[in-house]
Amino acid sequence: MKHFDAFVRWTAALLLTVLSIACGKDKTTTTEGPAITGGSWGQTETIEAAGTQKDFSFTARGQWSAQSDNPDWCEVLTPSGDKGAATLRINVAENSSEDPRSAVIRISVGNTTESFKILQKGTAGAPEINVLVDEVLAAYYLWNEEYRALDRDLSLPYNGVYDNFVYHTLMSMETNTLDKKYNERYGEYHIYSYLSRTPSSGQRSAATRSGVNHGVEKDDPVPSFGIGNYALVSFVDQSGRPTGQIGLTLLSIIPESPLAKAGFRRGDIIATIDGKTPTEQTYATEFTRLIAPSEGLKVTLTKNEANAQPIEVTSVSLDPTPIIRAEVLEGTHVGYIVYDSFDAAYDNDLLAAIKSLKEAGITDLVLDLRNNGGGHVITSNMLSTCIGGSACQDRVYQYYRYNDERMADWKQTSETFGMSYDQTEKLFFEKFYYSNYYGVSLANYALNLSRLYVLVSNGTASASEAVINSLKGIGLPVTLIGSKTNGKNVGMNVFTWNNIEGYDYEFAPISFQGYNAQKQSVDPKGITPDYAVSETASGGWYVDFGPDEPLVHKALELIGAADASATTRSVKSVGAVQRGGIRQAIERPNGVIRTILASGDGFTQKTPRHVLMFDHALDVLTVEGLSYGKARIISRTVEYIPRVKKDEKGVKGYYFDYGRIYWKKPEQGYKRERSWQFNNLKPWKSDKK
Repeated sequence: MKHFDAFVRWTAALLLTVLSIACGKDKTTTTEGPAITGGSWGQTETIEAAGTQKDFSFTARGQWSAQSDNPDWCEVLTPSGDKGAATLRINVAENSSEDPRSAVIRISVGNTTESFKILQKGTAGAPEINVLVDEVLAAYYLWNEEYRALDRDLSLPYNGVYDNFVYHTLMSMETNTLDKKYNERYGEYHIYSYLSRTPSSGQRSAATRSGVNHGVEKDDPVPSFGIGNYALVSFVDQSGRPTGQIGLTLLSIIPESPLAKAGFRRGDIIATIDGKTPTEQTYATEFTRLIAPSEGLKVTLTKNEANAQPIEVTSVSLDPTPIIRAEVLEGTHVGYIVYDSFDAAYDNDLLAAIKSLKEAGITDLVLDLRNNGGGHVITSNMLSTCIGGSACQDRVYQYYRYNDERMADWKQTSETFGMSYDQTEKLFFEKFYYSNYYGVSLANYALNLSRLYVLVSNGTASASEAVINSLKGIGLPVTLIGSKTNGKNVGMNVFTWNNIEGYDYEFAPISFQGYNAQKQSVDPKGITPDYAVSETASGGWYVDFGPDEPLVHKALELIGAADASATTRSVKSVGAVQRGGIRQAIERPNGVIRTILASGDGFTQKTPRHVLMFDHALDVLTVEGLSYGKARIISRTVEYIPRVKKDEKGVKGYYFDYGRIYWKKPEQGYKRERSWQFNNLKPWKSDKK
């Protein structure tokens, strides 16, 4: 969940430079114990551009020597010494360049060498976005006390979709367990806090609008075929062995989109694209064409069904509405809403859908939040208020806890966030928006339901869980159907900056924890459903949204609007095996690939592309559709991969720097050995809030 609170700073741009030089520890152990102990240096020592002299202490088992690999500007003034307590003195000259630079210091005792890096800032200093983010984290992060105590490296460059500085720093913390969470499904940690950037669009003029007037406007329409949520399948032969071919399962489709008009439904599997079946090597590129197409792209798709005929579809510009379905289920007085994101820009659309259900005289509501990872808190409050109606009037929607400093200075915090403070409970709070939701009386949209049925999964998180928890907090019976929710009981305040080096930034750090009116917070392990029902419980595949879908059918059964003995129908799909969500399969590699491509052109050894895992070099070439030969090592940190054929510009191959693989490698073992890329366990993170 995130608050609709933001501040904007207009600022000059700074050059963001990628750092590549790596260092590590190369130790030879003996029965005599470590040759060097008590070194006062960190793995990376950051020096200001002005330069300085600096001493480091350590204890040596024997005579020692020290040297720098860049003595022209990073000079070792004490090149040798005797056994015992020792002092290493270096002199770092002034850096007149805008760019940072690095040197490696090596201390040797016999055949044993210990090393660390000197990172000197350029005259441009730290990237401005890092400075701004650092200020926010120091003031607003829920665990800001530990954050302030960290030795933060503000020079870390921005890395593509997610910020290197944010992940590098927050992943190193220990107390932020509600932000840094281990995902058992994928065997890795992730961070809820995020920093994203988009090309600067300039200031938008405020739109004149009727209805809700909180200022959150819809983004411009984007080219789309209409794919909402999706998953991967692997195709298998008659013996059940994988063929290496990959299909795309449609889990939700945007209404009135090209796919919807062409007859595609939830549960359909796209087997071929332009006559070709995507493979393990090509699916990322092929599916990206479908998920993020260019305007007017024509593709021919074939479903994984017997006698399926190719269907041509063309991408168009669409509003990516989160309201997938809003209807009265046929033959019932039960309303059904499939809602994929709490996006305040679509509040008026959501209210219109709720009003149509109210006018239809529904007696029950099935709210499908399976694919809803959260969003704006104000929208979750609005929807909850409409559901509960008059029962919500003058009641607490949520209590909020900020960091200790903010809680202690509650008057200032109240002014900053516009939050009321309960001096008895010693918590901030927000009431249900019954009478006035940014100019709209929600009393006119009140369903006044006495109970609620919610369809949930691991993708149900944050603001979605707040709806469940907050309605339970005022005593409204909420029945959950599906699988355990995500367990995100914390939320973000959103900070924005515009026009920094041509980019707009949005930063959403975890800054509060939410509680319901009974001061109960969502379990970090997730909320267990009252009825565990599989989406594929029908014994087939996914079913389109509606009465025949297993979770919806269960809700109707509990309401008394369906026959419990009836079986649900499913899409018949032969030779396909579900293999998990595609978001981690596509968006994670694409985020990495974008990072690598932005780090250098790869044409020379001095401008290599910086890879974060050894396999990433081949991933980049594959995504670019290039055939390549056998790689060869050029230096300690650089390899060269030749092309089979040089391009029209004469490029014969590409250089890749893999030095950062060894920078901040974790000492602990993790479930998957290669999950420690991005300088200290930066795994993929879902872009849902």
